[in-house]
Amino acid sequence: MWTPIKVVKISGNSMVPYAKDGDYAVSTKFFFSIGAGDVLVFRSPVDGMVLIKRVRSLEKSDDGTKFFMEGDNRMRSTDSNTFGAISRKSIIGKVIFIARGKHPE
Repeated sequence: MWTPIKVVKISGNSMVPYAKDGDYAVSTKFFFSIGAGDVLVFRSPVDGMVLIKRVRSLEKSDDGTKFFMEGDNRMRSTDSNTFGAISRKSIIGKVIFIARGKHPE
């Protein structure tokens, strides 16, 4: 079923301090633009896993715009440094807020 809002539970600490393991990213499919600094939910081009990362830069080419994604905690992030820039079709939504979850001690 299609819904305009997608909630994803964050697993891992690649986005600390913005978001921590156990938080929830609330994203929307209704967005008009994507720029550096935006946080997106997308499917990994490697294994299809749902990831949450920040847009670091945009790469324009004849095939359209690609987005270079990085985790805020770069030492614990699998991101575009590993799999390259992502295409717009990989994007699930743009994060509009983080709901704090129960954090492991």
